[in-house]
Amino acid sequence: MARKTDAERLQELEEKMEQIKARKQQVANRIQAKERKERTRRLIQVGAIFEKYFDIEGEDQAEKVAYGMKDAVGKHKEKLLQIDVEKSKQENKVIYEVKEEGLMMEKKQENPYGRGVPS
Repeated sequence: MARKTDAERLQELEEKMEQIKARKQQVANRIQAKERKERTRRLIQVGAIFEKYFDIEGEDQAEKVAYGMKDAVGKHKEKLLQIDVEKSKQENKVIYEVKEEGLMMEKKQENPYGRGVPS
């Protein structure tokens, strides 16, 4: 078995580096393609919801309605994000999610008439 020269070793390493770069680029391309598909799916879903609730026909109408609602949504976004959609659909009115807080002890009411009769 003949020993490789330094020049041959260098050439092999450069070829391996090119192969690794090509594999790295393939992985990066797959990641970008996946992100594009996820974004496209999200845009389609959001557009469908917008069209469903606002009876929108076409891009021009959607743009006008969205622009008109921009300020109101910006001011009330935090509250809007607390809407319980499933309950709201069932009861046909806006219902907000209730955040659970720690245990609350019921306060004993004082008897406004003085002592004697427990409240």
